[in-house]
Amino acid sequence: MNDNIKNGFFEAVESLKKYRRAELIDEKGRNLLEKLYTDLLPNDHILKKCLLPNTTFLIGRKGTGKSTIFLRLEQELRKNNNYISCYLDVNTIFDSAQSQYSKLDYVSDFIPEKLINKYLIQRNFVQSVLIELQKEVASKTDTFFQKIAAKVLKTKADVVKEGLEELKINIKNNEVLREIEIPVLRKIKFRKNSANEVESQTSNKSGGFQINLSGGLTQAGVGFNDGAESNESVRDKNFVEIENEFSNVFLQVFQIKDIILKIKNILRQIDVKHLVVLLDDFSEVDDESIKIFVDVLLAPLNNWSEEFIKFKIAAYPNRIYYGHIDPGKIDTIQLDFYNLYSEFDRDKMEERAIDFTKRLLTTRLSYFTNELPEVFFETSNTKIEEYYELLFQVSMNVPRILGYILSFCYQSKIIFDKKINKTDIEAAAQKYFTEKLLPFFNKTTYSLLSIDEKVSILQLKELLDTFVNKLLDNKKRISTGELKGSSYLTSFPYSSHFYFDPRYEEFLKTLELNFFISKYNDMSDKDGNEASIFSINYGCAIKNNLLWGKPKGNRYRKYFIERPFGFNKLLYDFFSQAKKIHCINPECNKQFTIEDIKFLEFNNNRCNKCQSPVVVESISSEIQIKLEKIDSRKLLPNVELNVLIELLKSSEALFARDIAEELDYSRQLIAWRSRKLDNDYNYVERIKEEENLPYKYRLTKKGKEYFD
Repeated sequence: MNDNIKNGFFEAVESLKKYRRAELIDEKGRNLLEKLYTDLLPNDHILKKCLLPNTTFLIGRKGTGKSTIFLRLEQELRKNNNYISCYLDVNTIFDSAQSQYSKLDYVSDFIPEKLINKYLIQRNFVQSVLIELQKEVASKTDTFFQKIAAKVLKTKADVVKEGLEELKINIKNNEVLREIEIPVLRKIKFRKNSANEVESQTSNKSGGFQINLSGGLTQAGVGFNDGAESNESVRDKNFVEIENEFSNVFLQVFQIKDIILKIKNILRQIDVKHLVVLLDDFSEVDDESIKIFVDVLLAPLNNWSEEFIKFKIAAYPNRIYYGHIDPGKIDTIQLDFYNLYSEFDRDKMEERAIDFTKRLLTTRLSYFTNELPEVFFETSNTKIEEYYELLFQVSMNVPRILGYILSFCYQSKIIFDKKINKTDIEAAAQKYFTEKLLPFFNKTTYSLLSIDEKVSILQLKELLDTFVNKLLDNKKRISTGELKGSSYLTSFPYSSHFYFDPRYEEFLKTLELNFFISKYNDMSDKDGNEASIFSINYGCAIKNNLLWGKPKGNRYRKYFIERPFGFNKLLYDFFSQAKKIHCINPECNKQFTIEDIKFLEFNNNRCNKCQSPVVVESISSEIQIKLEKIDSRKLLPNVELNVLIELLKSSEALFARDIAEELDYSRQLIAWRSRKLDNDYNYVERIKEEENLPYKYRLTKKGKEYFD
């Protein structure tokens, strides 16, 4: 194959790796998305559903295509003059709010000292979202005027711009906000007793969210710790009371409804009837900020806006909070393999997923190379359909992972004028697992998470190892003939899937969210009990010499629920040793078991004896001792850790945009954090090669020694 075809293959697979808002542009600057967009369902069903005038949640793990759908959605909305769409990167706004909030001295007269920073950050977050919304509307309005310049009088354009500018000033003007804020804060009843009167008798001083039994943010799992009446001091009660009032304060201070009403009236002058707000990276911010965001902005505007404003929200599974939004009145679109395709026909889930892989790959390669996929794969002994199936299995229908797998294959085969075979794809899957997934646990060790949070995550690494060891044991028993039965093939000892009671899913969401395991199906086990079927990551299977999948043929339809693949006892034993579920009230301290989880969720995670919150604590003295040995001065936020890891893997200095594309963060955020790693820690060196070029970044000697 010639260089043009090889370069085209490279461009095609790199386009699949695109992160966030990376637009697909050709050499002439023309947007290619309309040509290259491939819907997860035939006939662009997901795109069409997103275009409906409803609030929509797009739910999927990283790389499932949420941002691509947003970009394609914007293209379609621009064609209708009655619509204006605005894109907001919630995580970037929140990160900026954390680092750039203003000190307000008068706030200290009303809020306890240990809450002031939290209040100011949340306040700045709400303010920043509203400012960004106004800026986006203003920007899109300018574009709108350019598009219909011949039809709109200049005076009308000026009126709209002046109205939006005045709105921005009012949102930013702290003197105006202060007039509202002080009276509202005065109403909060927190000065019943002096702060030193009584000390708390419990160790639960977070004043924040209850620990969610699932480890994620869900409707049932969110709530403030206002229980344990007999043991909380008056000081702690007042502390919690003020936290609970944050949403009410912000609602009154920023007068959200008035702001949207003003935007509506301004846009009405140019016949814009609907404002569609696209919220990306909604799930990346912390639990408390998600709750504030929904309670202060999302729910009130969604429920009140008289059909003027509609939200399209990209979120992770189990990182969703609806607040006062009625889930029954919004559209929810699942993008992960099982959640998407099981909704239609479970018997054809794999068939539909493989069809998407085929359509996606054919569209990209045909455009960039003018060739069909068959040109790049060794098909003398393997049918192209088998490659589509394997590519689905290694990527679990995630375009970004597929892009990485094929990018690794490009490096190992295509650039050397060789075709890709099955072994190459499996080796690439192992490389992806080792280089892209496993560092998650190392990052956790050096992050600024609490010890308990770290223990909980690192316990999941132990659990993953336990899964692998059990599957290896099953493989050995199949190979030796110890496991009898027509389902087992000694020459092909498939051992990659397992099943368990669906109640355990809540404890495995972090492993699933980070692609270590993936849900594959729901069935009934041999005893007629409900069973959730999961698979380990394909690259993990290859790394551990496990055969992924099951034998072909209808007779093996129930292979995954053979008794050796039942992991109920394994999970029960592990969590019994690793987790302690108990009431936080020391006078009660009632203990609960895994079997009590459903009851606890029904009871809002409260003790049925004293009604105090119930929490899950991770127990591992061995992990805790290791963590405590790490110099706390070396701990960093996740973004900084990710930057160091990317620079460590590169032999060359990188631009912020290069790092951003790998990490799924904005270029501005990476530049700001890299500067901090330079100025505050001397871990990163900034290099200016030319005056008109941005900085490049590389690790210093100290940075290279960080993980030693």
